[in-house]
Amino acid sequence: MTGEVMTCFYPPSTKYWRIGNKWYDFTDFLDQHPGGAQAILLSRDRFEDATFVFEAHHHEYQKARAIIRKYEVSQEVALANVTKRPQRGTKEVKDGTHFDFALDEQKHPDLLKNDAFYSVMRRKVSKYLKEVGCRDGGPTTQCIVLFWLIFVMYCACMYWTWSTGSFLVSALTAIVGSLLGAFGHNWVHQPKYKLWGWAILSLDTLGFSSEAWYREHNLQHHMYTNTPWDNHFIGTEPFLVTNPTVHRAWFQKNIMPYINPIILCFGVYGNYVAHSVELIQGHEELSIGKIFLPIHFYFMISRWGILHGFLITFLFHSIIGVYYFTLALMNHNAEHTHDVKGRNAAKDWGHAQLHSSADWGVNMSFLQASVYLWLNYHTVHHLFPRTDFSHHPAIQQLLLETCKEHGIKYTTGSFIGIYKEMVTSFSTPRSLYETITVYGGGV
Repeated sequence: MTGEVMTCFYPPSTKYWRIGNKWYDFTDFLDQHPGGAQAILLSRDRFEDATFVFEAHHHEYQKARAIIRKYEVSQEVALANVTKRPQRGTKEVKDGTHFDFALDEQKHPDLLKNDAFYSVMRRKVSKYLKEVGCRDGGPTTQCIVLFWLIFVMYCACMYWTWSTGSFLVSALTAIVGSLLGAFGHNWVHQPKYKLWGWAILSLDTLGFSSEAWYREHNLQHHMYTNTPWDNHFIGTEPFLVTNPTVHRAWFQKNIMPYINPIILCFGVYGNYVAHSVELIQGHEELSIGKIFLPIHFYFMISRWGILHGFLITFLFHSIIGVYYFTLALMNHNAEHTHDVKGRNAAKDWGHAQLHSSADWGVNMSFLQASVYLWLNYHTVHHLFPRTDFSHHPAIQQLLLETCKEHGIKYTTGSFIGIYKEMVTSFSTPRSLYETITVYGGGV
């Protein structure tokens, strides 16, 4: 490891929520929340501040702000229940250098004004969604039909692999499975479709945990992208280092970046083992989805023997790992996403996301973007995580327009170009010894 990074969080209160430097008691609102009670509770109990998660998940932010006003409590009442948190700050790494990140103690983000970049974007997106009849940001009919078509194809291909034992069919099944997993990433962000079990059908069936993704991906990675509070930031260490502020060991600099496809072959298993450890430690909940991966191995091995059955199953998971995780790593390891000074200087949280995410394949249609598992619109996805990816192409046009109005640079590139930038980022710390401000860009 390059050094220990503090990833635990200490909520300042187990009773109240802090949003925009005000305090709220949502106890009576839990059962009324359209996104479910779990989302509200996690936003308080996982972090020291709920401003980012509140703003990012309500594109109709003016309506959401009006709703929460009646739940506000006074500073005096709230502060009487605040828990003293341990200090967090500089962490020493093994080579004697230090990895610093600013905590902005006693300073937390305010709600944005109406003329801020991210506020303007949210109003434009809300208007667009109303016009297309998807006010809540849900999927289009085309998207839903495509999902069920891919799910049926996946089931048919799995049976085909089992009945033939063909490596070629297993590879084809993995490609269809990758598309299905992309839908799982989409559904896990949308409370309704997660509740209906669509996320389980498209994530857990591949060996992932939709519950873990809901907590760690939605409510951590998205809110604190490319900061020490982003669990994805250290998820590939010690093999691939994505932190732009720390030194790379010789092997991490000269070997690992160039064999990253081999490492990613084991991505599904790494994810499964990490989740299993969290289960054992009592940090995760056991769900039926945990049995899908071992069942997959069991059926293939019982049908085709230990070696053949293992190899066709490993091929399946390897292709998914390389396909999905390569694109996911490209999303946050392009050259501009490792510009710590630029991110820290962002005008607001939305602007900071433009410095933390990378897009390519601009102006592609929804169906065309399937080749990239719809991850090529990742900046849009981070700005509007609860909005279905079938709306991303249209929202990207609004983003281009709004960036021009506000004089903000929206960096995009080609697939090959960003892939090369990612490999360079793995091998070279682009912001060595600089300080990452967790609350950079306000909200």
